[in-house]
Amino acid sequence: MSDELKERVTDQIDRERLIELTRNVADIVSITGEEKEIAEYLGKEFGQLGMEVQYQEVEEGRPNVIGTLKGKGDGPTLMFCAHMDHFDNPQETVVEEDRIYGRGLVNMKCAFPCYIQAVEMLQKAGIEFRGDIIISGVVGEIEKAPVGRFAGKTYRGAGVGARFMMDHGVTADMCIIGEPTGLHLQIGNAGLIWARVSVDGKATRFVLSAARVAQAIQDWEKEYQKNYRHKFMMPTVQIGAIEGGNPFKPGTRPTTDVYVIVKTLPGTSPMAIKRELEAVCARVQKGDKDILGTRVDLYLSTDGYEISKNEYVVKAMERAHRDVFGKPVPYSKPIRYGITSDGSRIAAYGVPSITYGPGFGTHLIDPTETRAPAEWDTPTGVRRGVGIDNMINCTKVYALAALDICIKKREEITRR
Repeated sequence: MSDELKERVTDQIDRERLIELTRNVADIVSITGEEKEIAEYLGKEFGQLGMEVQYQEVEEGRPNVIGTLKGKGDGPTLMFCAHMDHFDNPQETVVEEDRIYGRGLVNMKCAFPCYIQAVEMLQKAGIEFRGDIIISGVVGEIEKAPVGRFAGKTYRGAGVGARFMMDHGVTADMCIIGEPTGLHLQIGNAGLIWARVSVDGKATRFVLSAARVAQAIQDWEKEYQKNYRHKFMMPTVQIGAIEGGNPFKPGTRPTTDVYVIVKTLPGTSPMAIKRELEAVCARVQKGDKDILGTRVDLYLSTDGYEISKNEYVVKAMERAHRDVFGKPVPYSKPIRYGITSDGSRIAAYGVPSITYGPGFGTHLIDPTETRAPAEWDTPTGVRRGVGIDNMINCTKVYALAALDICIKKREEITRR
């Protein structure tokens, strides 16, 4: 592939068009469970690209939207995938110098403008595709799970849309997911287990008893990380929430629930984690007469995955990043692999999937952000911004990677 051809593609970038698309997706509120409006907006944009548009009704009012740009038929199929849902965030869309702030942009609606613009660039450059390009917008990726009093579609997340998409026949030879990595390349994800640890205690001291169990679970992280090692992923343990008793009459209902987040290595058995948590609880109970009983219930499990650096999609992204930046692509740090994505759901169907996207998000600090990180780097923080130049560079990488992949015949990228 000539430098002239690559330059012809990257020259088609349209900054104002990218900003327009980004403002539009940010202006649409698409909290988990309420994704229909943004799906319909994206469907219109996909249609204007000449894509075949399909809606999958995951549940009432929650459609996935799939756009497919057909190639000649003898090339590989590349999927760009992103989730449409976000946390509730009242922030209005604001363009401030070289940054855009708005609902759900960092996680991860700013990927859609990059995908759309990348396809537009290839079309304007007159590229003819052998393979198909798919852009998929899926519902319910945000890590949420129905538990206790939290019920309904607002809490059905953690990959329900991507799983539905794959279950119902939308697939590809490879997939790029634009979650915020600060334009680092990521070749997998850790898995996720959420557990509710219920601690029964004496009415006068049950909350303190639960606190001792919580501390023991957190301390168990060191042992857990020693037993579960990986060359580039870091499994972690976190106490994520705690509730207990009756606030309207403290001291009654002497049970406290401790909610635990365990990040797991690919292939880890949820039952193994359940039993290890039970063993931690048993050790604490044995030495604490105030604890009358403990129970461990798992209420969300997602396996992790990893792919080889030799997969074609990885090599294509490495080449595209080098073409744009003039240096090798950095790979994500081990702790970043603990942020789950729809890659696990897609890779389970034999589709090599990578994560590479604009924005910085959790575990990454944006060096161009002028406000203190604490003001924006939280799920509900009002300073959830993404750099325009960051998006432009990402779009160029996507376009060049798609060029690399979709002008080839399938046998040229065969893994076997």
